[in-house]
Amino acid sequence: MTDNTASDTDTELSTTEKDLAKLRGIVVDARNVPMSASCMVNRAEVLSLIDRIVAGLPEEIERSRAVISEQFSAHAHAREQAAEIIESARNEAKEIASVSGVARQANEYAETTKAQADEEARQIRIEADMYVDGRLAEFEASLQKTSSQVVLMREQLAKRSKLDDSDVEALPSI
Repeated sequence: MTDNTASDTDTELSTTEKDLAKLRGIVVDARNVPMSASCMVNRAEVLSLIDRIVAGLPEEIERSRAVISEQFSAHAHAREQAAEIIESARNEAKEIASVSGVARQANEYAETTKAQADEEARQIRIEADMYVDGRLAEFEASLQKTSSQVVLMREQLAKRSKLDDSDVEALPSI
């Protein structure tokens, strides 16, 4: 995955986020019920949006899994590159060591090259881990936000419809 693709997906809102924004807009723009904190919304429109949001969550999760998988692949590729660098350093050190007067210098060079390769591998691993952790944190925040918004909307629906606990328990859970 290229950096351009990552920045494109970061700047564009997902369908779920757009639907949540639209749902929020419906509630914000809803007519107030006199002498209460309640408002009137089109039930069919709100339920349709909630259904679309719930239906979109698996796609959002799958997209996040794809990002994680891509980063795991990049991390594995970085390890392979590090192993190749180390192997190259070993081979080069053996060649230099085969020359009689240069054995000591070859060993020093091999150790330096190995240390550099190890450091490069460590840096690549840290960068990959930081990127994956950042993406996971964004995904976790998105899921928490979506979940809390769904819970809030269900509570508001229950209050508005004056549903008691048995009615709420009879509703399908997500």
